[in-house]
Amino acid sequence: MDANDETGPGTTAAQLRLAVTFLTRLPVARDPGIDDEPDTAPPSLAAAMWLFPLVGFGIGGAGALVLGALAWGGVPAPVAATLAVGVIIWFTGALHEDGLSDVADGFGGGGDRDRKLEIMRDSRLGAYGTVTLAVVIVAKIAALATIAAHDVGAAAGALIASAVWSRALIAPTIRWLEPAREDGLGADTGAPSEGDSLKGLALAVLLVLLVLATPAGWGVITVLVAGGLGALAVGLIALRQIGGYTGDVLGAGQAIAETAALVAASAVISGSMS
Repeated sequence: MDANDETGPGTTAAQLRLAVTFLTRLPVARDPGIDDEPDTAPPSLAAAMWLFPLVGFGIGGAGALVLGALAWGGVPAPVAATLAVGVIIWFTGALHEDGLSDVADGFGGGGDRDRKLEIMRDSRLGAYGTVTLAVVIVAKIAALATIAAHDVGAAAGALIASAVWSRALIAPTIRWLEPAREDGLGADTGAPSEGDSLKGLALAVLLVLLVLATPAGWGVITVLVAGGLGALAVGLIALRQIGGYTGDVLGAGQAIAETAALVAASAVISGSMS
C-alpha cells in the first residue's frame, strides 16, 4: 500500500490513532485498511508527535466537561477540581504521574547514574516519589479550584490549555536530549523531525489561544512561558543526573509543565478578576 494513500500509515488519521494509543488508555478501533495489510509499515510515533497537542485537547476537554458539569450541579469548586483532575489521570492511565514518581525516586535516592536508572525501573513507589506526586497533584487541584471559584469557564480553558501545551513540549525535549539508555522507550521512539516538532508547537499555541486568550488576555504568554520553563527544568535536571531522557523523564516533564502552566494561569486569571 502506498504510504500516501488516504488510509495509509503516513496519514494524519493513522498518526492520530497512534498518538491517542500512546497518550491515553482509551481503546482505539482497529483500521482494517492498515492493521490487516501485511506489507504496510506501522506509523512512526516520532512522526505522530506533532498531534500530541490535539490529543491533549481531548484529554483536557474531558476534564473540563466534568468540571463544568459538577459546577453546574452545585458541587463546590475544590471538589469539582479534584474530580476533574482525577478523570484526566484516569484517561491517561497515570502515565505521566508514574514517570514523575519514578524520576523523583531515582534522582533523589540514587547515588550514581546507574543506580538512578535502576531505581527508575523499579515499580515500587518510594518516599521521594510519593511526596513529589502528592505536591504536584495538590498544586494542580488548588490552582484549578482557585480559577473555578472566579469563573468555571476560565478554569475549563486553563485545564485544556495546560494539557495541550505540556504534551506539545514532549517532542522538543526528545530533540534536545539524547536517550539515557540503549533500550526502552527513549531509545526506541526516535526523534521527531524539526518540522514536525515546530508544527506541533504551532498547533499547541493556536489551541491555547483558542481556549485561554479571552480569560487570560496577554497573560497567555505567562502561561506558555511557565509551562516551557517547567519542561526545561526537568530536562536540565535529567541531563545532569543521567545524561539524557527516558520515558519516565518525558512523563515527568509533561507533569511539571502542566502543573506550572496551570499554576501560572491561576495567578493570571484570579489576579485579573479580583
